[in-house]
Amino acid sequence: MFSVNKSMLRMKFHYFLYLGGIASIVGFSPTIAKQMGYSPILVGYLYTYLSILSFLVKPIIGLIVDKFRVKRITFLAFVLTCGLTAFVLNFIQKLPTETAAILSCNSKTVLDVGSNINGQLPQCDDSLKQLLMNNSMSITCQLYCQPNKSFWDEMCKSWSMDYCAPQYNTNTSNNLVHLNVSLFKSLTDEIENNYGFEVKSMQFKETQVFFPTCLKPVSSRCKIDCSNDFIMELATITVFEGNIFGLHQFWEYFIVMSLFWISQAITWSLQDPICFDLLGDKLEDFGKQRCWGSISWGLFSIFGGALVDYFSDSDIHKNYFPIYYLCLIIILCDFVVAYKIKITETIGSKNTLSDIFKLLTNVNVVIFFVWIISMGICTSMVWNYLFWYMEDLTQKYHSEKQLWIKTLQGSAIGIQCIGGEMPFLFFSGWIIKRIGHTYCMALGLITFAVRFYLYSIITNPIWILPIEFTNGITFGLCHAVLMEYARIIAPASAVTTVVGFSGALFEGVGMCISITVNDIFLILIY
Repeated sequence: MFSVNKSMLRMKFHYFLYLGGIASIVGFSPTIAKQMGYSPILVGYLYTYLSILSFLVKPIIGLIVDKFRVKRITFLAFVLTCGLTAFVLNFIQKLPTETAAILSCNSKTVLDVGSNINGQLPQCDDSLKQLLMNNSMSITCQLYCQPNKSFWDEMCKSWSMDYCAPQYNTNTSNNLVHLNVSLFKSLTDEIENNYGFEVKSMQFKETQVFFPTCLKPVSSRCKIDCSNDFIMELATITVFEGNIFGLHQFWEYFIVMSLFWISQAITWSLQDPICFDLLGDKLEDFGKQRCWGSISWGLFSIFGGALVDYFSDSDIHKNYFPIYYLCLIIILCDFVVAYKIKITETIGSKNTLSDIFKLLTNVNVVIFFVWIISMGICTSMVWNYLFWYMEDLTQKYHSEKQLWIKTLQGSAIGIQCIGGEMPFLFFSGWIIKRIGHTYCMALGLITFAVRFYLYSIITNPIWILPIEFTNGITFGLCHAVLMEYARIIAPASAVTTVVGFSGALFEGVGMCISITVNDIFLILIY
């Protein structure tokens, strides 16, 4: 028969509520940033900064709570701050975008949508094309085109506009040319992200031309506003191409994300030492408490992904507002639970720093820290780029799955946590006791090698789901090893500091190195 340790129930509830609350926000944050108009490279820089921030905050807060009796108030304050800052993210605006197309005139006039986007538009799938074909409404667009001289002269000659040439000579050439056009619904051309729509008629001021043609080929870049949502989706440049540092949207996002990341970094660094204090000598039972966080992370990731898909009108632009409200409600509930947890304040010591530096003279401890950094590098690749990779696979090979991609991504996290982390965390004490910390560390690195190889050979995002069972070893078991070994080597006066420093090496140094390397590859690719 299983016995329930009632003294740990509140800690179990905290893990369940807190990790469930932030699961969808953290999991979807890279794709949220992508939809807000941030490029992959810029997102990489942002997460590098956040990793450094986490690296600095965790040991500092550990020193503070080990030196002063403020563990309880610090823990409660940042649990609440985490929920509030996550909710505020819902109100931050996207980066400004523009709609771009190329108006090309030769033997026929074609509006090329998606030109000059450098492959950053979503792929046009069959379902969207069918919506275009089935739309009984005629397609009309307003174009605001750059009036280069060759385009203007050819328009005047070929379309017999008597008054346009004199107007061109009156120093109005810097003004955008306003054209009203009507398009055929059928695609005349489709090459990667470029989609051509033949122009049925065009109107400039009072002159209207049907089936416009030109004597020689000319083109002009235009901003467009069309009656068809499909064309507008294609024409919208989803990544901001200007200087973001002058935009208030960027600074709002930057500040709120920094506060959110600081809050969760501090909460992560305090909750495990609090759990160890409650366990006393039964450190091997840590995984049995922590596994409840993995269960909730998986459940709420699936639920959050399904909510996003359900409330989204488009399969390209997703509506994330449900997960912000979900996060706030759950974190408020967690605050009530955390308030009732018995938190033991650390007895300060004057030798805290010297005790910590003595650890660095131990070769085994140094190897342990190197292992933490290595695991952080590998884990960062999964946390920050797996969803992005799934969306790329979907767009390139299986565009029919775009409609429920968030549900698929949430399912991946669900399998990671419930199918992988939960059982390995629960039995981590038994596994560590049987094979030891060293073999568990080696097993984590080997499993990561297999995991990344499997990622590299698949083309269908659904096959990522069974791969995610390996997360039980790479994170579930290894997180228990990291926390338990850090607790064992820590001096009595610096438990929170050493545990926080170990977490900082994982999330700070390891992830920072990973993101920097990934950014270098992204720069080479793009």
